[in-house]
Amino acid sequence: MTAVDSAIGVDPGPRTGLCFIDYAGGQVVGHTLLQVDWRSARHVLGAVLANYYTETGPAGFMRRVASVEAWTEARSGSAGKPGTVTRQLVVELTEELQLFGYQVTIRKAADVKPWASDRRLEKVFGKESFHGDMNHAFDAARHCIYGARQAELCPDPLARRTVG
Repeated sequence: MTAVDSAIGVDPGPRTGLCFIDYAGGQVVGHTLLQVDWRSARHVLGAVLANYYTETGPAGFMRRVASVEAWTEARSGSAGKPGTVTRQLVVELTEELQLFGYQVTIRKAADVKPWASDRRLEKVFGKESFHGDMNHAFDAARHCIYGARQAELCPDPLARRTVG
């Protein structure tokens, strides 16, 4: 059996994005993009992790990394209830990931989005994956591929591959 690594990206907020990517040998072997409301975010994350990302699930995972978008006070929509929801979800979803053995890094969107461009997302998921109003799931995907690259689970999707 080939060793499989798991990367997860999270864009917490009133509409929460979740992205799961499985890598084997640095190549994507499976991925899932989800967008859920804030009330069900922890339940959905926990259910996916319990069913597919445990040692007793379909596959044991070698390395587990997660990247969660940080709550930033200056961000649009950060005041009032949306800000409160987002701040709380950063804590709750980080805790849920850690319960399943993930090394979690909380990152600002401003640190991730310049690198995790649309071109990189298209290389990982294909153009047909990006349709509809799934912008929070796509932001989670940006965090996921950035976190995976930082943890050296995969090469830069735009890097030229050499045959040798």
